Amino acid sequence: MPIAARPDEAVRPRPAASGAARRAAAPVAEQYTALDDRLGYWLRLAQMAAFEAFNDAMAPLDLTPGRLGALLLIEASPNAHQSALAEALRVKPPNMAVLLARLEQDGLIRREGDPANRRANMLRLTPAGRALLRRARKVEAALEVKLSAGLDDKERAALIAALRRIAETS
Repeated sequence: MPIAARPDEAVRPRPAASGAARRAAAPVAEQYTALDDRLGYWLRLAQMAAFEAFNDAMAPLDLTPGRLGALLLIEASPNAHQSALAEALRVKPPNMAVLLARLEQDGLIRREGDPANRRANMLRLTPAGRALLRRARKVEAALEVKLSAGLDDKERAALIAALRRIAETS
């Protein structure tokens, strides 16, 4: 993960080149057919397209992949601790602490003491966090449709399964 100026930037994707910039570069890219069979090359291009689409869709909600992922996981597991969340998102604990502090500062989450472990806090969505997540889910559903364009349900499921295997074995 690249070193960021602020710890919470480590989970914020950089904007990809605009569509016009990509089209202008296309003739040059077509010369490099030696990359056509490189998995890493296609994963990177897909990642750039996905991040650009995510940024375009979620910027009005001030959500990054890390912020959205954290909110979704907190909603799904309200008794989760910060360390479990960091592990699930594959974020270093200090970066997770900064991300959660910002979510808390923004009024989207709150921390509650864990009665079973006085040193740990359980994370909860606030009403504002739940409201933002409701809006984000609608945007995310449209984004998923856009990202899946050209894939049928079977191909989409196979792609997710293949990407999961790559992520879990890397």
